[in-house]
Amino acid sequence: MRFFRIFVMLGIVLGWGVIATFIMESPNSVENLLRMMPRYLLAPAVAMIVAFLYCASYLQDIYELQSYGSAVRYLLASLFDGASFSLFLPALYISKGKKDIKDGRTSLLDQVGGPGWLYVEPGNVVLLEYLHSPSNVVGAGWHFIPRNQRVQEIFSLDDQHWTANPIVATTRDGIEMAVHDFQFGFRICANHRADSLVRRVGAAPYPFSSQAVRDVAYNRSVRIDTLLVPWGMATQFRLDGIVTDVINKTNIDDLIAPTTGDPRNEIKHTLLSEKIRGGMKNFLGTELVWVNVGRFEINDEKIREDMKKYRQEVWFTRWIGSSSLLLAQGRAEMISEVEGGRAETTANMLTGIIQALDDAGLKNDQVDENLWNIVLARTAQVIESMTSVEKFDISDRANGTGKEKHE
Repeated sequence: MRFFRIFVMLGIVLGWGVIATFIMESPNSVENLLRMMPRYLLAPAVAMIVAFLYCASYLQDIYELQSYGSAVRYLLASLFDGASFSLFLPALYISKGKKDIKDGRTSLLDQVGGPGWLYVEPGNVVLLEYLHSPSNVVGAGWHFIPRNQRVQEIFSLDDQHWTANPIVATTRDGIEMAVHDFQFGFRICANHRADSLVRRVGAAPYPFSSQAVRDVAYNRSVRIDTLLVPWGMATQFRLDGIVTDVINKTNIDDLIAPTTGDPRNEIKHTLLSEKIRGGMKNFLGTELVWVNVGRFEINDEKIREDMKKYRQEVWFTRWIGSSSLLLAQGRAEMISEVEGGRAETTANMLTGIIQALDDAGLKNDQVDENLWNIVLARTAQVIESMTSVEKFDISDRANGTGKEKHE
C-alpha cells in the first residue's frame, strides 16, 4: 500500500512537471496543452490504473479475500482513509460477544483491518491491535479504526458461566476422587483496586477495566494446537489447585459422609475469599461471582461399589440402633404408666377404706383385730406394688418381645 502511494505521488509530480515544461516552452501553451493533454496524460494514467489493479490483486492474494471487488474496495478505502470518506469504508458490528457477520459474507475490517467503522453494542468490549503490539480497548458505540489496526479479541461483559470437566484428586487415605459438576460464574473485572465486586447500576450497567481486558487476552496459555485456552478454562486452572488441596487433606469418610462440617462449604469459602479473588483480578483480570462445588464420587468403580456396601451397612446399623433405643424407651414409658396407674388405684382403695372407717366412728377399743389385719395386708400390697421392679430380657427388648417379671 505504501508502494502504491509513492507511485501515485511520483506520477502526479512527473505529470505536473511535464505540464509545466510544456507551458514554458510553447508560445500558445494553454491552447496546445488542452489539445495535447490526452496524449501526454495517457501513459501516466495507464500506469496508475495498472498499478492500482496489481495492488488489488496482491491484497486479494495475501489476505485470501473471496472476491477481487473486495480488494478493490479496500484499496479505495485505504487511499481515502479519513473518517469523512465513509462511502468507501467497511463496517463491522459487534453483538453478544461476537462479530455480527451474515452467513456467506465477509468483512474487510475483520479480515484485513482498518480503515473502517466499528460498532460495539452495549455489553461488549473489543481489544484492538497493531501488527506487533496492542493498540486500544473500546467499549460501546461507533469507533473509527485507522489503518494498520484490527480487531484481536471480543469479550462479553455479561456474567459468564463455566462447567468444568471432572477434577481428579487423591484423598488423605489414598482413594482417588473425582469432583463432578464443578461450576462457577465470572466476568471482566471492573476495577483492579476494588476489594469486592463492583455493583452494576443503571448509569453504568457494564463497567470494565481496560487493563483487565488486556490481562484476559494476553495472560492465557496457548494449547498444543496453537489456539488460546478458553477464558473459562483459564479461570478454572486457577481454581483447580484449591479444590485438589482440600481433597488431599481430607479422608474419604469426611468427604462423602461428613459428621462435622462440610468440605464443600470449606472449598466454596476458600474460593470466594479476598485472597483468591484478588489474585485472579491481578493476573487474569477476572472477577469470580459465584461457585458451585458439585458432587464427590470415587473414581475407581470397584472401590466405589465396595464403599457403597460398607456405607449401607454402617447406615443400617445406625438405623437399627436408633429404632431399638426408641422402642425400648417407649416400652419403658408404657410400663411406668401402667404401674403408676396400678399404684394409684391401690392407693385410692386404701384411702377409701380409711375414709370408711372414719365415717363409722369406731374407737380403738371397738376395732376388731381382723379388721386391722385386713388394713395392714392391703397396705403391704400397696407398698409392694410401688416398690416392684420390672425386669426384661435385654436380647428380646430390641425385638419388642420382652416379658414382664415382678419381684
